[in-house]
Amino acid sequence: MTRKVFVKLLGLFALLLIFHAAVMELVFRQMLPAGPVDTFHRLTREALWSGLIALAAALPVAAWVAFGITGRLRQVVEFAHRIAAGDLTARLRTEDDELSSMESALNQTAVQLGQSFAEIENRRQELATMLDSMQEAVVAVTAEGQVRWSNSVMQRIAGTPIRAGRPLVHSVRDPDLLACVKGALETAEVKTGRSNSLAPGRIFEINAAPLPSGGAIAVLHDVTRVEAAERSRRDFIANVSHELRTPLTSIQGYVETLIETPAANPETAREFLCVIQKNARRMSRLTEDLLALAGVESPDYKLARQPMRANALVEDALESLGGLIVDSGVELESAGAPDELVLVDPDAMNQVFGNLIENALKYGGLGRKIRVGARKIHTDVEFFVQDFGPGIGSEHLDRIFERFYRIDKARSRESGGTGLGLAIVAQIVRAHGGRIWAESELGSGATFWFALPIAVPAAPVETSSKTASA
Repeated sequence: MTRKVFVKLLGLFALLLIFHAAVMELVFRQMLPAGPVDTFHRLTREALWSGLIALAAALPVAAWVAFGITGRLRQVVEFAHRIAAGDLTARLRTEDDELSSMESALNQTAVQLGQSFAEIENRRQELATMLDSMQEAVVAVTAEGQVRWSNSVMQRIAGTPIRAGRPLVHSVRDPDLLACVKGALETAEVKTGRSNSLAPGRIFEINAAPLPSGGAIAVLHDVTRVEAAERSRRDFIANVSHELRTPLTSIQGYVETLIETPAANPETAREFLCVIQKNARRMSRLTEDLLALAGVESPDYKLARQPMRANALVEDALESLGGLIVDSGVELESAGAPDELVLVDPDAMNQVFGNLIENALKYGGLGRKIRVGARKIHTDVEFFVQDFGPGIGSEHLDRIFERFYRIDKARSRESGGTGLGLAIVAQIVRAHGGRIWAESELGSGATFWFALPIAVPAAPVETSSKTASA
């Protein structure tokens, strides 16, 4: 660039020299129209030499000017390259000359570009943070079906990395999601769907919408808990209806029989009334259990906790619940318990032990013995109620604490069970921050365990006393 500028300036000086020689010759001809030819030629040579001397003197000046201009222009070119490469911190060194206004304008442009890009980056980061904080999975694709971006929830659900620039079908193989995205791309309309195979055991509602700039965005909302709650609600209503229908039908039949036969045999009437009373008690028990379950499942359920020794809990349970088995011929014995503190609600624990002992009496009473005890395991105290009856099949152990779940429905109804006792126990234990499970083998009885964390005793408050001597 320096050479080009220098050559141009040199050419300009040469043209000026030729123009100078031509003008001088014309002037001399006018001034000496009849003078001697030698004088004319001498003056011409002197003019030419003066021009050459002026040209020689101008060459360094031209070179200095050329190098100065090209140096400034080279800085401008380097500045432009740095801006194009993304270095928005580049600035030009300004001087007080003709190029300073251009350099100042370029610097101001760079400052504005830097502010604009910083604002865009901040908004992009805010959008990315907002999308990552969403519970919904989000993925956006181009018009060609390639991934633009996806949030962290979508990455976790997909199981495989979702990389920008790659087709969505390479990372996600769920046909319902791909169909919704394809429909939104082709029709430019919102498409909805439902996915059951994107993640094992989870259900998603899909909403795919076209983007104004082309492409589409898909939002996946996890409705697994909603579906489970709805299914649980339907099952609960069906079970309650069924449990109420059976005793109501029996009561209604016997009452109608008594009404239609006013002169019935007193013994028969007494038998009918006993059946009616039994079913009424069954309905009352079901109602009480339903109210108890609703209470422990309520968000407003409060526990009046207080520190108690584990061995004291076991002894209180044996003492207060021994009356349940007085006429059953079953022996209720203590298996011992550690002297550890646990934070419990005594009334709630009494209900837990009562339901577990009653359950053992109903379904394990053939073993003629029920053992109640506890043991310390690490930071927990594990309480248990053990029977020696027929035991429970392994396929039932994971569901035995569900509402209305029964292993032997006919036997449960015969014994007056509602199918809610163990569900109430599980809710109370979980409300205490504990866990519950059952262990059993067919023919060897069953053991119901629940673990509660050991309470850390409060540090004693140090007091100091001052004694004064008179």
